[in-house]
Amino acid sequence: MLYMNNVEIAPHNYGSKGNYENVAGCLIAFGCLKSFELGQNHYKGYLTFESKTELVDLYKKKYNATLAIGQRMFIEPQEGLKLIEKYLNQKL
Repeated sequence: MLYMNNVEIAPHNYGSKGNYENVAGCLIAFGCLKSFELGQNHYKGYLTFESKTELVDLYKKKYNATLAIGQRMFIEPQEGLKLIEKYLNQKL
């Protein structure tokens, strides 16, 4: 299982007026892609991370992440494949 330590967006990319679109989605999708490349056995394709409290609902709605324990969240392989296709334009 791959652990994503931090996802931080530069201030000039915040919101709808950011310089680049979908930066967070691309970073999360890249983490999912790496989980498929590096993962093994039952954990292949899983991406886990700690969320800031105020972002839990966003991760659930926008990236289909699941809340596990405390603020620990994860993205299941089938959801990761959707993110990879959407944000990285790749099919595995």
